[in-house]
Amino acid sequence: MEQWYRSARQYLKQYRFYHRIVEQAVNDWEGAEKPRRLQQMELYCQRVTNAIDSIRDERQANLLRNEFIVADGSQRVAYELSGLSKSQYYVIRKQAMREWWQLINIARV
Repeated sequence: MEQWYRSARQYLKQYRFYHRIVEQAVNDWEGAEKPRRLQQMELYCQRVTNAIDSIRDERQANLLRNEFIVADGSQRVAYELSGLSKSQYYVIRKQAMREWWQLINIARV
């Protein structure tokens, strides 16, 4: 597996972890000033979703949303909802990851 692909997957897995924390904390910190670390996590989550929303091919964007963004999303869910063969799914998933990785790295600059 290529290094950029491993890094992209790790980044998206980190999103899942942060999103759970941010989602829970929204209720706890409503109306109060949020700690700096929580603000950073929110920004991280926004960058991830904005980059996915910026993917030109809607099929690719939906594939990543169904795997990483939606509640209870997973690779299996994304595959089943895609309606693609396994080989098509993996080709499109890699293309989606590559475009997303490029977009997220542009946003970080």
